[in-house]
Amino acid sequence: MELKIYNQEDVLKASVSPDDNSTNSKGIMDDNVLVLSFKHFDCFHIDVNDYVDFMGERFWALEQQTPNQISTVEWEYNLKLYGIESLIKRILVLKLVDNELLPQFSLTAEAIDHVRLFVDNINRVMNTTNWKVGEVVGSANMTVDYSGTYINKGLDQVAELANTEWWIEGTTVNLTRCEHSAPITLGYRDGLLSISRDTNENAPFFTRLFPLGSNRNIDRSVYGYNRLQLPTGAKYVEQNLQYGIIEHFEETAFQNIYPRRIGTVETVRSEAVTGDDGNPFTIYYFTDTGLNFNPNDYEIAGLVKNIVFQSGELNGRDFEVNWNNDTHEFEIITQWPYSDGEQLPGGVLIPKTGDKYILYNLTMPTEYYALAEQEFAEAVQAYLDNNKLDKAIYKAPTDYIELSKRNVDITIGQTIRLESAAYFPQTGYRLSRITRITRKVNNPYQADIEIADTTDRGKMAEIDGRIEETNRYVQSALAGRLLDVIKSWETTLPTDTNIFSARRTMQEFLSKKNDDTAAGFIRFLQGISVQELAIFKTALSSEVFVDGMFGEGFKMWKDVESGLSNLTLDRLTVRQT
Repeated sequence: MELKIYNQEDVLKASVSPDDNSTNSKGIMDDNVLVLSFKHFDCFHIDVNDYVDFMGERFWALEQQTPNQISTVEWEYNLKLYGIESLIKRILVLKLVDNELLPQFSLTAEAIDHVRLFVDNINRVMNTTNWKVGEVVGSANMTVDYSGTYINKGLDQVAELANTEWWIEGTTVNLTRCEHSAPITLGYRDGLLSISRDTNENAPFFTRLFPLGSNRNIDRSVYGYNRLQLPTGAKYVEQNLQYGIIEHFEETAFQNIYPRRIGTVETVRSEAVTGDDGNPFTIYYFTDTGLNFNPNDYEIAGLVKNIVFQSGELNGRDFEVNWNNDTHEFEIITQWPYSDGEQLPGGVLIPKTGDKYILYNLTMPTEYYALAEQEFAEAVQAYLDNNKLDKAIYKAPTDYIELSKRNVDITIGQTIRLESAAYFPQTGYRLSRITRITRKVNNPYQADIEIADTTDRGKMAEIDGRIEETNRYVQSALAGRLLDVIKSWETTLPTDTNIFSARRTMQEFLSKKNDDTAAGFIRFLQGISVQELAIFKTALSSEVFVDGMFGEGFKMWKDVESGLSNLTLDRLTVRQT
């Protein structure tokens, strides 16, 4: 097979013939890597963004690569090129509204809006409009905090929240389960040389689920519980009890289900006022005639009414609000100063007619509880159904002679009827799909494939996900901002918005446990109590001391030249000796 290598200006650099060690490896929500080994009579360097087209896909070099010289006339190349699944790791998710290009923001929207944002950012960097949104699962609004997030990680987050997968076909980004086409029958000695079974360690397996409902908009004194309950009142649900009792707890999947109403902003007005500090600012008010209850009648003790916008320029932003039942208006509590002396809402970030919002931190009218309970029950059932899937991964090398004879084209997501009386004694087969392919470049029918219902993100991806989740939690707890750390060697001045490192803290503050030394002068305004020995190496003196017969204060010191000890004070009483 001959492949052509082009530079980023589409100029041909070389035509090469890969050897039999060259492979292409691709998995769902994973890298797509083309490894090429070949020899060539010319020495040429592979630069960043040089590319090769293989089986309808483009693969780019992400770093400079040079050959090994094996003779005076021959060079050996071992190249690693990456598909778009890896290229998007270099593209940040930026907020593109009004060309803001902000790398840190929050977006509350449906899954399709998040995918549109990813596609727009890919087109931004690729300087094209070719990238499109493909098939996307329907979803409720989901909030994602983007903070220096790359496209692949953003897709991971949204796929996890939507309980699905992402995959790329050509220049189309999809957010659905990757499975397509009519089933292809494969089995031992029927397109496969062997079959082995492995386990996806990252996929949960359980028979008893304890789902934990949200506590938002729940008033225990009204509802009877401090969290949303299932309609039946059941504390757990079960499935596949033939395997025994294997318990599992889940909260994150249900945290956005609570008694709520999605309201619509109708009229908006603003009022200029002057604060107690003399600075002017603007208060924004809005109405919603569809609101058929008085929010003040449903307050929860100790909580302040809040809204979170679901669309518009303020999408995803939270505000405290007051409700005036006489004017039927919400007053948005201004956040000021928000940034560079500006207020929020303010400027272009203001509420507008048609914006959607959710009111929370209040107990809702009774009818909203039943609706939330039903939504909770449906989400729990969907979670059960999703986890009924077989967690096994079936691995097999293909019989390339059989596949080429049958003209079987294996691709990621291809539906497979995997036949095996040994593995599936009840039916003799399992309908599943291909989740990973590692194929020979010179013979694409010769491949190692993985067939599974669920995807295995891998250990490192799982760890990365947990680290990011922890970072998001910490950022949320710190109002969306991690404090800067002043390290032991730095001269940064301490303020209310930074912190000392542990070593800097040890340098700055006296130890309560170990021997320590204070480099500066210390005042004890209330006194000092020394339980054992007090050592004064130079002197012990009153705050003010004047030597001589008519001086004042006291001082005990040792004369350096004579070595004699001295004590000067006004009176001395010795009772015994």
